[in-house]
Amino acid sequence: MTVTALCHWPHKQIPWKFAFLFMKIMLFLILILFPMNTFMNPAPLVFDFGPEKDFGRWSIINDGVMGGLSQSQERMDGDAVLFSGTVSLKNNGGFVSLRSAMGNYDLSGYTHCEIRFKSDTDRKFELLIEKETRFNLPKFRAKFGGKTQNWETLIIPLEDLEISRMGNILQQGIDPQALKEIQRIGIILADKQEGSFQLWIDYLKFY
Repeated sequence: MTVTALCHWPHKQIPWKFAFLFMKIMLFLILILFPMNTFMNPAPLVFDFGPEKDFGRWSIINDGVMGGLSQSQERMDGDAVLFSGTVSLKNNGGFVSLRSAMGNYDLSGYTHCEIRFKSDTDRKFELLIEKETRFNLPKFRAKFGGKTQNWETLIIPLEDLEISRMGNILQQGIDPQALKEIQRIGIILADKQEGSFQLWIDYLKFY
């Protein structure tokens, strides 16, 4: 018996098995160290209000649905949408809004919302995210705004959203998984103040 005979491997058998085992171990380590959502971040959801983009897919909803007298409208102004009008508190009114088309939006994979806007008023608008569209059910909200002649870009952490019901805050901060099945997204002015306003919106981006 020779040393050569003791060290002999079947042709290509052991190296191939070793390589396959090594690949399985490496794949296991990758899945442990880097969860699948690291590689599956959703593409940003962008509502761009430039011409022939998302303008026209959003619509006005005012307090007239509840008997109020507030008025608002939307129109293109350059490469943005101009949302403007007058809020009235008569007849138990007090809000105007611009809202997306109905859909099934999964926002649970996003962490932030970016809004590029400018405004002629110090009044605070709100990003409105609706899991249910009936007015008396809770909504997700985040305030933004402030008078500015130049474009401002605001980044809202989605975990900081408030949950409110008919203007009353129920909870500060949310679990992002609560944003899994969203029916509608919008901008609302409901600060219980009368008067006119103008708000220009370039885009909203969830990422």
